[in-house]
Amino acid sequence: MNYIKKHKLTVFIILVYIIMVCFAFFIYNMFIGSSGLPVYGDRLDGINDVMISDKQFNDIKDELLKENFVVNVTKPYLNGKILKVIIYVADQAEIDPSKKLTEKITQVLTEEQNKYFDIEVYVTKYYNCELVTSGKTDEDGIFTESITVKFNDDLSKTDAVLEYGISKDSTVNYNKEQDIRIEEDGEYIIYGYTKDKLGESTCSIKVVKKASDVETTTTEISSLSSPNFPIIGYRKAGTSNFIWTKNR
Repeated sequence: MNYIKKHKLTVFIILVYIIMVCFAFFIYNMFIGSSGLPVYGDRLDGINDVMISDKQFNDIKDELLKENFVVNVTKPYLNGKILKVIIYVADQAEIDPSKKLTEKITQVLTEEQNKYFDIEVYVTKYYNCELVTSGKTDEDGIFTESITVKFNDDLSKTDAVLEYGISKDSTVNYNKEQDIRIEEDGEYIIYGYTKDKLGESTCSIKVVKKASDVETTTTEISSLSSPNFPIIGYRKAGTSNFIWTKNR
């Protein structure tokens, strides 16, 4: 004990060193393993014989973008033996045509590649017609202060939206406006209008405003009621069918 008291700094340095060595050993075993093999073991044996080329990655993206309801595709990539593709579809896109996009992916791959790689496809929507607002509300959801209803995204900065507008009128109006300020008490339905390469979309949001001094909470609301996207498809190597879920 006397030695420890007299050499506190030395003991502290030794303890830190021991902890660092133990941590390094843990990391080594986690990634390399006791067998001395990489973390994937022998699961990636033969991958170089069927490696997906950069040209194929680009071809997958190009083929998907040929569909008029596909807005964007991130460059496909590999995570071990899993080919991952993220696809953004237009506001009006439907479930079944979106699922069929996987055919374009498997057609670019060779027979050997389809037998070797799993494929995970994440399909989500670009909701260009989405109205949102937030503010103080009472226990009944009535806004007690002035609020602004607006598009969720800045539509002036995207090429996907050709025309847009927002109005208190249910008649389509591409007025290039993106928000409406509500100052007066009352019940309002605000309409949003967008047009992209697939056609026109309309969204709406109902708000009630009544000035009050009652206790309030901050509330956010959106015109999206029950979106069906995103969807995720997964296909095991060597099989032909994708299993689709909302979340994996």
